[in-house]
Amino acid sequence: MKLRLVLKTTTKKDKDVYIKFNIAPSKHYGFINFINLALNQGKPVSISFEKIGKKGDKEESKIVGTFKFEGKSDAELKQFEEEIKDQERKRKKQHQKRIQG
Repeated sequence: MKLRLVLKTTTKKDKDVYIKFNIAPSKHYGFINFINLALNQGKPVSISFEKIGKKGDKEESKIVGTFKFEGKSDAELKQFEEEIKDQERKRKKQHQKRIQG
């Protein structure tokens, strides 16, 4: 399964514009935990950007924002969470098989 973060907005002429960021399988579980935390606590999430130079120096971007997550359906969210957990278990089993055999 692939997991993507999709950011969407519209232009002045109501045309949809979006960008998609893939989330690595090793980050799926952590991402879902973060989303669940934000949903359950009802706290706003802040978004910002970090510029990282070639020498490793970091600079925070001047663009920031805040938003709140809203769940479409608790049942769908639980099902999605279970899919992520199943995928993580399968990945760990395959990794164990490669190590042992």
